[in-house]
Amino acid sequence: MKTKKQLKKSTLFFKLLIVAIASLQINFIQAQTSESCDCSIDTLGLKSYLSTLTLNENIPLKFEVSNSSSLFAVLHGYIDATTPAVVQTFINTYPNVTTLVFMQMPGSDDDNANLIASQNLKNQGYKFYLPSVNAYSQDAFIASGAVDMFLAGNTRVIDVGAEVGVHSWSDGTNDATNFPVGHTNHLPYINYYVSMGFSQTDAEAFYYFTINAAPASSVHNMTESEIETYKLRTCKYAAAPIYTTSTNGNVVMANLSGANSYQWIDCDDINTPISGATSQNFTPTNNGNYAVEITENSCSGTSSCVSLTTVGINDNGIGSYEEIYPNPSNGTFTILQKKESAISVFSSTGVLIKFIANPTKQSIIDLSKEKSGLYFIKTSNGLIKKLILK
Repeated sequence: MKTKKQLKKSTLFFKLLIVAIASLQINFIQAQTSESCDCSIDTLGLKSYLSTLTLNENIPLKFEVSNSSSLFAVLHGYIDATTPAVVQTFINTYPNVTTLVFMQMPGSDDDNANLIASQNLKNQGYKFYLPSVNAYSQDAFIASGAVDMFLAGNTRVIDVGAEVGVHSWSDGTNDATNFPVGHTNHLPYINYYVSMGFSQTDAEAFYYFTINAAPASSVHNMTESEIETYKLRTCKYAAAPIYTTSTNGNVVMANLSGANSYQWIDCDDINTPISGATSQNFTPTNNGNYAVEITENSCSGTSSCVSLTTVGINDNGIGSYEEIYPNPSNGTFTILQKKESAISVFSSTGVLIKFIANPTKQSIIDLSKEKSGLYFIKTSNGLIKKLILK
């Protein structure tokens, strides 16, 4: 694999979100990429066109378009101060293009320019496509700030085997990991991902994952599982999609975003539509079995029923935990449980730090010897809560 230009974040502005907690099996983060009949990309003739190009990662970002009627453009090079103007010229010149193919994009040396250009691309509603490294004779990859730009795609299609590189940012003195979770220096990145359509939870998760994945001087190539976990893809094409859901506590979510309509139904009442339940997310008021009917532009279907059994349990969203205090803490956490359940404590990267097999209803978790940051506790029945160590 050829060495890629590694561009640090020049200011505290872009880098990817969320903590590496895939090993914790958290449902709301592990929502799989949904199938969609509207997920197709317009790349007819791409292979032959690529054979005519000489791609270069070491030049300012460039759009290659075969002709004025082409439906796709090929991107290569790094993002810099000229990129917003380049993007606007491309938009004005090629109104027929629907799909942007990211080929060799190592990052950004101007984060503010990246923000402006990415928002402009987002506003156009483009489909973004990242081929696998072996899909064509010329390599394909995105890294650093180019990953941020890729998240501006209205539809994001990533081949299995694609190369997506992430790392921490640096301000020249400190890496992102030198600042505690929740510090204001993290917010611009998180806010950017939210503006690209991520939920607050997903944005934070992806961001903290990336800053822990590799230092600013290096790059971590995301695994297929990580690409799925942190929702870099938006959908997978299927002529007759199988629609899926995921759960976060008592909230059920359709994994497909951007559908024409959602209608949640009660599986226990002969699939009767639930009045007013027409959003991508649904919070039932009673235990039961629920599914969602999804309508896209050219197809529709119904997900499998999902069972909820904890509706009405009010424990501040922390399952069997009655209280955790203080949180944040300088080192020691007190865990009050309604019912004793084995407790595991994980680092933000999913490493098991402590395990209490037989806790009492009041347990003490001492993390005073650990580094400041975000941790997670998990009970034997799978319930999870964040711990913030100052």
